[in-house]
Amino acid sequence: TRDETRTIVLRGSGTRAFCAGADLKAEVGRDEKTAEEWRAIGRFLVERIERFPKPVISAVQGWCIGGGTALAWPADIRIAAKSAVFRAGDVYLGMSPSWGLGMVRLVHYLGRNRTLDISLYGDDVTAEKAYAWNLVSFVVPDDQFDAEVARMAEKMSGAAPLPVRAIKEGVFAQWHDSPDRAALIEEKWRKIVHASEDAKEGPLAWKEKRKPVFKGK
Repeated sequence: TRDETRTIVLRGSGTRAFCAGADLKAEVGRDEKTAEEWRAIGRFLVERIERFPKPVISAVQGWCIGGGTALAWPADIRIAAKSAVFRAGDVYLGMSPSWGLGMVRLVHYLGRNRTLDISLYGDDVTAEKAYAWNLVSFVVPDDQFDAEVARMAEKMSGAAPLPVRAIKEGVFAQWHDSPDRAALIEEKWRKIVHASEDAKEGPLAWKEKRKPVFKGK
């Protein structure tokens, strides 16, 4: 990844949908080898988003369906326009979740009950309901969406890169491995961050009443 890139924003190309999910026409008659290749790509994308060393924001406007939820929900910060609607109704298409989200991560995000509500009942989840369930971080009016996404991305780009990596790695370890493993990661990163130039730059900038210039070193 480029050093000058500090925050990643994932969003759809228009306002109608963040991602409409799989092409169901293409699913018909797809051979198992090709299907497995697509599933492997999906699992790779989900883990890449979750473990990416820089902050990842998903900006959801309009429909977010099926595989689209597997791209939106693993992001670090999830911003939904008021028009956003989420749907994970694989069971009503004769399918099961296969991208490492619905049956692997969602229970860690939401708990057992909400995971079953979404996965088995399969009803549409509005932006407001998604916020109440902690699926999204913020709900923004559509006419303010672009400006708010840009503002949040700019804010997060001002964070020191090394502590960001530390937090992401530690949080991932808490649910993927164990609290003990997370504690080891915390101590590893504390030493790295404490010895960094940015650890000196932050307090100095605060003392001089200016914006810090972090270099990720």
